[in-house]
Amino acid sequence: MSAAPPREPLVLVVDDDAGSRKAMALTLATDGRRVEEFADADSALTRAIDDPSVGLVVTDLKMPGKTGIELASDLAAARPDVSVLLVTAFGDVDTLVKAKDLGTVDYVAKPVARDDLRLRASAALGRARQAGEIKQLRERLDKRYGFEAIVGVSPAMERVFDVLRKVAPTRMNVLITGESGTGKELVANALHHNSPRRPRAFVALNCGAIPKEIIESELFGHEKGAFTGALVKRVGRIEQAHGGTLFLDEVSEMPPDLQVKFLRVLEERRVTPVGGNDGKEVDFRLVSATNRDLKKEIELGRFRQDLYYRLKGVVVDLPPLRERRDDVPLLAERFREVFAKEHDRPVTGFTPAALSVLMSYPWPGNVREMKSAIEWAVFSASSPRIDVGDLPPDVKGDAEGELPPDGAAPRAPSAILVGKTMAEIEKEAILTALQASGGNRRKAAERLEIGLRTLQRKLKEYRGETGGDEGEDDADDEGPESSG
Repeated sequence: MSAAPPREPLVLVVDDDAGSRKAMALTLATDGRRVEEFADADSALTRAIDDPSVGLVVTDLKMPGKTGIELASDLAAARPDVSVLLVTAFGDVDTLVKAKDLGTVDYVAKPVARDDLRLRASAALGRARQAGEIKQLRERLDKRYGFEAIVGVSPAMERVFDVLRKVAPTRMNVLITGESGTGKELVANALHHNSPRRPRAFVALNCGAIPKEIIESELFGHEKGAFTGALVKRVGRIEQAHGGTLFLDEVSEMPPDLQVKFLRVLEERRVTPVGGNDGKEVDFRLVSATNRDLKKEIELGRFRQDLYYRLKGVVVDLPPLRERRDDVPLLAERFREVFAKEHDRPVTGFTPAALSVLMSYPWPGNVREMKSAIEWAVFSASSPRIDVGDLPPDVKGDAEGELPPDGAAPRAPSAILVGKTMAEIEKEAILTALQASGGNRRKAAERLEIGLRTLQRKLKEYRGETGGDEGEDDADDEGPESSG
């Protein structure tokens, strides 16, 4: 079934004078727009908040009760994607200046000329459409690069999340360590996205993927004619990251001579392109990543100790997947949802046997390997649920139904994992642990191996889904046994 086409934006006309209100509504409706009339600002505000299709509010400036300016201010707070068009017969310059400060506000003078109203309404709806697109883009970015995009409920990942939440709003340099495939670039993106530098660029450079001959030019930029082939001036990654975040992946692969030059940039906060004489001030946050032990690289003479100390303002160590097996079902379900939707495959879950194999496999390639494995399984599945036979050969082992010979004992997944979404799996696991703990939150958190604050936050979310009392979050964390 094809998706329904988007609805035409709804226009609200607000005026206490019935004649003026009707005339404006009829004028706006002549262009085929959906229009609704309101005699007071509060009713229009409620309608705009309740209906996301509202794109424009045309309101009289002077009205009994709440004025047009007050309505515009309330809308700016509650629905910043809605444009406002003020209708006024008063030459109040201060009021109109205040209206402009609200960002999405324009005005039309009384007596209202039909063509002028239609023209300004069209322009205002264009601004509303643009604001809506920006809002949707930000929501997609939040989903892709927010901390929520990093899946994990294991104690190891809870420790990672605690560090990320503390360091993200700061200016501190961050060094991300961990095996290949653990998601270092995803963490770097999340750090940038949750920092004050979010509106500016996130610039990435893989130091191991760039030939040594050109990596200096890539990082610093170059002037025209600086070397053979430099036909035009090029801005380097450092300068591109001005005001934002510079992410250097595989930083251990940076050539020694370039390490010296980059250290000077960090100390002076100036960058000079190859072949240039004048340095340019730069302001960027540095996030680096490596799968090597930089201390050993220093001992071997391959990495500068002074640069290492500049990189490691805060170290975030990402655990390998084999050390966070509790996260395997959640990750598997996340990837299953993504690939089933992306490739339009009717795959809704996993069999218990398949989940047991996934839990037992050591995942030497970590999350990156699991992502590829689940995509394979989604394509291979001949039934709604992925079975052992649908998994890649190196994951399922020598024979279907047998576990990989990694020496680890299988961990049978609970039945609550089968055929459920990741959110459903998480919720049922938490509620089951609470029941088993007699309502004692602290014991439930220990049973789940998650932080107490995480458990409390999740319970608050579940109460919000059912309209529960938000105040319950302040209840005794020790539950019925706290007095014992």
